[in-house]
Amino acid sequence: MQLDSTRIAVRERSLPEVLDLALHVTREFAGPWLLCSLLGVVPLAAINYALIGWMTDLDYDTDFPGVRFTWNMTLLIFIEAPLASVFVTAFLGPAVFMEQRTIRQVIGDVFRIRRARLDDTRPVVNLFLCQLILRGILPAWLLYLTVDRYQFSPFQEGFLIPAIACYSMAMRAFRPYINEIVLLEKNPLTSQDPQRITIGKRSSHLHGPSSGDLFVRWIVSAMISLLLMVLALITAHLLLGLLLGILPFEYDPVAEEITEWNVTWLQLQVVWPACLWLVASYFSVVRFLSYLDLRIRHEGWEVELLMRAEALRMAAKVG
Repeated sequence: MQLDSTRIAVRERSLPEVLDLALHVTREFAGPWLLCSLLGVVPLAAINYALIGWMTDLDYDTDFPGVRFTWNMTLLIFIEAPLASVFVTAFLGPAVFMEQRTIRQVIGDVFRIRRARLDDTRPVVNLFLCQLILRGILPAWLLYLTVDRYQFSPFQEGFLIPAIACYSMAMRAFRPYINEIVLLEKNPLTSQDPQRITIGKRSSHLHGPSSGDLFVRWIVSAMISLLLMVLALITAHLLLGLLLGILPFEYDPVAEEITEWNVTWLQLQVVWPACLWLVASYFSVVRFLSYLDLRIRHEGWEVELLMRAEALRMAAKVG
């Protein structure tokens, strides 16, 4: 790993610059980014289908078909999005420093279970505790096992699961870089050594001084993600209309009104989740670059990298 040789310039950037750089990074690593995204998305999509896929069959009998399914699928993907990005984060970390990582190595970095000592890091275990439990993913899955299969469940679908989504939103706004801390900095969840920095201590040290700035950036990113979602949906439905003749509704030009909603299984089960996951995968790159920017602005990370690179060169000469 070349600490003083990176694929991107290590300097402070504004949020618009980070968003633009994320597009270039996604293009540069299009193949690995897509594969790593699919590694995280496909298992979660299968779980979501098992949890709420049956809702589409019942939604066709309502005045607004697909509303219940799209509402719950949006909640699920919103809550799961950080977990789906773990492989992207594990790939981008070394890739920034010119280190070529295969997909097998990326998977190994995430699922490494063996440890050298009692408080050594185990990414898969730490991610399970930090993302699945502490950030509400597993509780949301368990709640979906209790919903009524024949009608909307106001308490679970209208209150409890949205409350988990709001909690996840708050954690994401003020503590967004937990994946980077676990996978890249490799801090342990607990340690018998009081001098060793744990995930909790590192998270407080990294996020605490910048909570206001992180919240503002999250609001702007949320608005941009909503816009991108709308654009992705419009593009997808235009392609469906041009290539397959599938339109989301039937329009009467004489009455100038929509006469009937034409919602298909393809639109609900494939197009809607795919657009949501696409935006989430792009913002996983945005989050990673924002993490680098935060370390540069508040920790002088670019100076640290130069000093560590020089120390490695001097050690190699002495050795």
